[in-house]
Amino acid sequence: MKNKFIKIFCIAIVGAMTLTSCDKGFEEMNTNPNALTDPAVKSMFTLAEIYVDGQDFSNTRANNGYAGQIVQHFSSLGGPGSKYTYMSEYSGSLFGESYGKGLNQIFQLMSVVKDAPENTNMIQALRIMKVLMFQKLTDTYGEVPYFEAGKGYNGNVFSPKYDTQEAIYKDLLKELDEAGDALDAGKGFVGNADLYYQSDVTKWKKLANSLMLRVAMRLSKVNPAMAKQYVEKAVAKGVFTSNDDSLVLKHDAGPAGVKTNPITSSWVRNDLNGGESNIKFSKTFIDALKNNNDPRLRIYAKLEATGDITPANQQGLANDAKEFPGGDKKSFSDPNTSTVLRLDAPTLLMSYAEVEFILAEAAVKGWNVGGTAQKYYEDGVKAAMQVLTIFGDKVPAVSTAEYDTYIAAHPFKSAGTEAEKIEQIISQKWIVLLFNGIEAFSEYRRTGFPVLVPVNDPAGETKGTIPRRLIYDQTELITNAANYKEAVSRQGLDLMTTRIWWDKQ
Repeated sequence: MKNKFIKIFCIAIVGAMTLTSCDKGFEEMNTNPNALTDPAVKSMFTLAEIYVDGQDFSNTRANNGYAGQIVQHFSSLGGPGSKYTYMSEYSGSLFGESYGKGLNQIFQLMSVVKDAPENTNMIQALRIMKVLMFQKLTDTYGEVPYFEAGKGYNGNVFSPKYDTQEAIYKDLLKELDEAGDALDAGKGFVGNADLYYQSDVTKWKKLANSLMLRVAMRLSKVNPAMAKQYVEKAVAKGVFTSNDDSLVLKHDAGPAGVKTNPITSSWVRNDLNGGESNIKFSKTFIDALKNNNDPRLRIYAKLEATGDITPANQQGLANDAKEFPGGDKKSFSDPNTSTVLRLDAPTLLMSYAEVEFILAEAAVKGWNVGGTAQKYYEDGVKAAMQVLTIFGDKVPAVSTAEYDTYIAAHPFKSAGTEAEKIEQIISQKWIVLLFNGIEAFSEYRRTGFPVLVPVNDPAGETKGTIPRRLIYDQTELITNAANYKEAVSRQGLDLMTTRIWWDKQ
């Protein structure tokens, strides 16, 4: 990362320590014992952006240990996501960390930033980041504290009520609609303290609208009319138009901690072990790329022990495996430490390719999005291949000729059924969502694609069906029991098999 970003990171850390940001729990989140008369708001903003991405705790557990294995990007002999077993620390990690760090930082900053014209863009950006975090939370668990969350700073609410997912989703769309419109290029921002877009208001507007696409499309089965309304509105306002618009957070290789990539750092430090890792690429993922001659395979995968990136030699581990076939872990594919598993590998929070695939699906449904499903699909595949250049030049990038060959061999199914077209689109989205397991898990539940073979392990919690959600952080039974119980009484038992509001058959 450039030196200016390193400096910003360091300032953010000092600012966070000065402000005594808490780590977990609603009561701590809503306590502000050391409020400053002149807070370092730019440093706080930087740290908020970092925390939106999540830290090692939730990424190692909820994102990779559960979601990434449930959708069969990865596999592990004893992984809870591979076998659908329950591990409380893993399942509740996203809940506790989101409220204790990311949302805490956002709400704390909102409580000290003056509602003045010079702060307009910062406030709107915080609203957009809040949507990013809350959509991930509610999609993972269902009902969560939303409207009362963070009100300890100005309302003395330390046991916030859970809200229905329907109410949360309506407000997420409202927030994006209003925040995007309120962003003003004629007013100040935070300069290079903005790690996402370096205070480029035009790009922030595109992010608000592109995120609106994601939020709206999640309602495609439970409220298709609202989904259509907001998808079309987002397109009219202006969404991502190239990979330059993608939401990318850059990282440093060290020292370990807030500056390193939260997905790769613990994996490399603790798990990879020269190819001896228990976490490998899933056979489902490797076979999907290998059998279709996908040029991305050399960028994603490597046999760590030998450094071999030859596609023909890559091998994934079945999610129902009880042992490594042949007993040699080193013969199974790891994420490539020269590219996607570098300690300083950037995080792709939302990509232009994802936007194109959402638009392709909308076009299949006949919604007014200004283009054809085939064109959006083809542009999405190309963008998904080209965006991998963010992971450096140690492995040859996908060439235009390789893309042309791939798309010719896998043309859009223009004559297919609606289901066949959506399966093709979502299967491509599943690939580009590698390392964003939570989002891939949400899309799988919404669409049923890609088609995955469930694991029926005796230790599993779901009797051989793919999970529909994660179980809440069980500290809620102690710190927020009454509201937790009320949410469970509405939504259904706090089980991995309980469907959330938008998850319809």
